[in-house]
Amino acid sequence: MSDCCEVGNLGDKSLPKDPKTSSDKSSGSHELGASGHDHAHHSVSKYPIKEIAGLLLAGISMLFSMPQVLGMEVGNLSFAIALVSSLIVTIGLGLKFWKAIPKIFGHANMNTLVGIGVAASYGLSFWQWSQGHREHLYFDSAAFVAAFVLLGQWMEGLCQRKIREKLPDLLSEIPQHARLVDGTSVEVGDLKLGDRIRVLPGERVPADAKLLSGEAEVDESVLTGESKIVSKLAGDLLLQGSVNQQQPVELEVAQISGDSYISVLMDEMDSALKRKPQIQQRVDRWARVLSPAVVLIAGGSGIYWGYFQHNVELMMQTSVAVLVIACPCAVGIATPISLLVALVRAGRKGILIRNFDAIEKSGDVSIVAFDKTGTLTFGKPKVQRLMGIENFSHDEILKLASSLEVHSEHPYARAIMEAGQERSLSPYPVKDLLVSAGKGLRATVTQGNKEQRVLVGNLVWLFENSIESTQVPEKLKWEADGSEDTVIWLAVNGVIVGNIFIGDEIRPEAAQVIDDLGDSGYEIGLITGDGENVAAHVAKTLGLKFFHYGVVPSEKATIIRRLSEKKKKGMDFEYPRVAFVGDGINDGPALTEAQLGISMGSGTALAQNVSDIVLASNNLQSVSVVFKILRESKTLIRENLFWAFAYNFVSIPIAAGVLYPFWGISLQPSWAAAAMSLSSVCVLLNSLRAILR
Repeated sequence: MSDCCEVGNLGDKSLPKDPKTSSDKSSGSHELGASGHDHAHHSVSKYPIKEIAGLLLAGISMLFSMPQVLGMEVGNLSFAIALVSSLIVTIGLGLKFWKAIPKIFGHANMNTLVGIGVAASYGLSFWQWSQGHREHLYFDSAAFVAAFVLLGQWMEGLCQRKIREKLPDLLSEIPQHARLVDGTSVEVGDLKLGDRIRVLPGERVPADAKLLSGEAEVDESVLTGESKIVSKLAGDLLLQGSVNQQQPVELEVAQISGDSYISVLMDEMDSALKRKPQIQQRVDRWARVLSPAVVLIAGGSGIYWGYFQHNVELMMQTSVAVLVIACPCAVGIATPISLLVALVRAGRKGILIRNFDAIEKSGDVSIVAFDKTGTLTFGKPKVQRLMGIENFSHDEILKLASSLEVHSEHPYARAIMEAGQERSLSPYPVKDLLVSAGKGLRATVTQGNKEQRVLVGNLVWLFENSIESTQVPEKLKWEADGSEDTVIWLAVNGVIVGNIFIGDEIRPEAAQVIDDLGDSGYEIGLITGDGENVAAHVAKTLGLKFFHYGVVPSEKATIIRRLSEKKKKGMDFEYPRVAFVGDGINDGPALTEAQLGISMGSGTALAQNVSDIVLASNNLQSVSVVFKILRESKTLIRENLFWAFAYNFVSIPIAAGVLYPFWGISLQPSWAAAAMSLSSVCVLLNSLRAILR
């Protein structure tokens, strides 16, 4: 099992699958929210020509509803012009409002209320005309209601389109052709795994590919948002779309185009836009409750003014005004627009929000736990030194260990193999190989005509394989206990014969990131499979509050659950929520268990697939940026929802006529329509303001 130490007093000892088709997919439509809008992203025109025409026709209807203003007599001609002008708007441009009226008995939305308001305006106008009150017609109110809503929906759609346009257009950075090493040019979509390609200075890498030899410097700014040049060594992965800077390089295709990092990234962005997060689902439920509630309020105000106050005109006017002004347009767009803004801001920084629920979940996080290798450190460990008992040379120790580690993908295994290659050591044949994740390997090694049972891994692994603690050589144990490096042990035929010391450099930005998160109120800690000395060294160097060491992969999720258990604080209980930052296959369960999972750009596909947030950059500073964006995005959602609901809270009583008995103030339906549209504009402007931060 793992062990934990508090560090308070460490002192001596706490994306589109193919570039040929992906552009179509990436521009798929996405319904904006609960507002009932049927205009998807693809239907938004560049200019609001129809909407402006609707407002002009509503103006004409208003003039002929009051013909005396034009020096005309009230008669059938003015009535007909006012009616026809209004119908062109409400039926010709706003037919969807009429179609939404039956939804009042089911899934009512904003269009339902607009339709009822428009129908009520016509009903009031015909009733007034039949009663001889021809100077008080409301055909213009019906037209203005429809026109203002249509204009608000156009602005909403335009805002969504502009935001989408600001998403990183990564697909445009994918080359269409690749150059094979023999000089042949092929389409990127025709590349196969293992193909060898050559990329000249200034050219973009056409597919995710491994550097075959030498060194390379590339610009990955299109993926990470960072303009600095990144150095690559032989065996490193060069990402599709990155720019080769200095010399020609030869690469081996590691991912076909549709599975490349950049393609998956665009897929995930598009999927993130289409997923409806929990907070939006709650807003949808509120909007569905609001719609029938508004109908009841409108009916109640009508009954009060008509039956009790005997004011039929005010009865109709207040009923229509309530229906119009309470349209939940602002409520419907408040959350989706905020989420789109979050996606844009994160995308600019090379951060992918895979799960919009991360915005809401981040607000409950009080603990941030980091993996060590590849997260707080560079993840490129190197063998620092070797020690062995008598009759076992360093080369023999390294050769035996690398014979088993060649079958492992762990960073420490790669470090041992690289050290063996540097000494030109060829591995022995092995059989009966057994790998235990987070512990070590066991196999039978053939040396000439002799077979030997070899164990390589940590001490726990050796003890589990029938080696007694009393068998550990004192000299090796003393060196291991005093080391700040990770110690790999080697045993042959039940005898411990040596150990390998592996070190991994801490990222230079790690200390600043830990300080930033600590200043923001988070408790920062470490969960690692390394030994106590290594974990303590990292924790003390970075000023961590706690660390857990010796944690096998299956235990990481358990540690997360333990950290999240209810704790007594004073007279109350608190429920800590944990964010976990990791990068390896072994981190998958912990990333899933955590309230918020964040994976590094260098992480494995599994780690990224189960994470809420994926960092395109390997710069740990992105973690601080993630929490800043998530906090500000949650604040933006709250601001937008506050203004949207506050607007309804204040405006509905006014529209119902509560001010009329005191000051004779009532709200015309046309003014109610303008006020309703203004609330949506305020939400949109507040969201766009956040993009400029």
